[in-house]
Amino acid sequence: MSWALWITGPSGSGKSARAREAAARLAAEGRHVEVLELDEMRKLVTPRPTYSDVECALVYRALVWVAQTMVEAGLPVIIDATAHRREWRDLARAVIPAFAEVQLVCPLPLRREREEGRAPGNAPSGIYARAGLPGARVPGVDVEHEEALAPELTLDTATEDVARSAERIVALARALGPAVAPRDASRWAVWITGLPGSGKTTLAWRVADELGAAGIAVQVLDLTEARLFVGDAGDRTGLAEEIVHRALVYAARRLTVAGVPAIVDATAPRRAWRELARDLIRHFAEVQLVCPVETCATRERAVRWRLGGSAVRQPSPPPGAAPDVAVGYEPSLRPDLTIHTDVEDQWTAGEMVLLLARRLHRACLETGDTEWHTADRA
Repeated sequence: MSWALWITGPSGSGKSARAREAAARLAAEGRHVEVLELDEMRKLVTPRPTYSDVECALVYRALVWVAQTMVEAGLPVIIDATAHRREWRDLARAVIPAFAEVQLVCPLPLRREREEGRAPGNAPSGIYARAGLPGARVPGVDVEHEEALAPELTLDTATEDVARSAERIVALARALGPAVAPRDASRWAVWITGLPGSGKTTLAWRVADELGAAGIAVQVLDLTEARLFVGDAGDRTGLAEEIVHRALVYAARRLTVAGVPAIVDATAPRRAWRELARDLIRHFAEVQLVCPVETCATRERAVRWRLGGSAVRQPSPPPGAAPDVAVGYEPSLRPDLTIHTDVEDQWTAGEMVLLLARRLHRACLETGDTEWHTADRA
């Protein structure tokens, strides 16, 4: 388990500059940190953002889930995000044991001035130009930015420069946890897809456990757990499912770039979500599980209701998990491995996926793709 530090404050208060400078200083000490910048994550998770209340709630909960997942994988994280509602930052504090919050304060006129002179980057331009207009929802102007009630650190960025702020953030990071060296591990991901009941979870954890025993630590990204964490925020349009699946892709991408292999356990009925992962992850493979619909449905019911007699044993779903639904499921057009789970037994199917994972691992070693690639983290 590692730690997370959240830098919050209205747009223009200086979050990104301080997050990057603090990360650079920590890296110079051999303490590598992942910077989770919400504006960068939004480009993948909500490529056409509306900034509605529902969308913001879903995106911020997805951000916390990604941060929690990375911390569980042993990666220290600096979160760079406004999060104008305190409850989102409090959620991170509740689920990440080693957590700290840095509150930036800065007067509105200076924030406006900084935004006008901001260089092109991940953040949207002209934020304050829209403030005060009908329908605008600019934090700190149109909607309240709820400051932290008891932050571990408060920085007045009108009077304190980036260098001094970064120095204080680094001191806080040192207090949160020990140094973490760069990962010398392969950078690959396997996505196991198939109808509900086809055996995805059983295979995902079997392979992760086997690789872990061999000294290759793998992070399993479970759709059911992600869906429960992010919730639906009252959405009835399908936005929540889109955001959750894209957050899975984003988490897999960030983990593999940081040197942590990932296994994605998700039906992902839309082929585009799995193809997006293939496009973004350098060493990627898709495992297509196939079994008759009737067999899958029987297995899914047996697991969900703990009826026993399931042909494929799987861990029980988390309490409150809704049944997995795959309406209009689109099978892979170019799977790297296809397994008929009504024909192959659990042991044989597991060995087939293990062989694929080890092949990806060797490919990374052979290409020398085990280094910490800073450029890939942008």
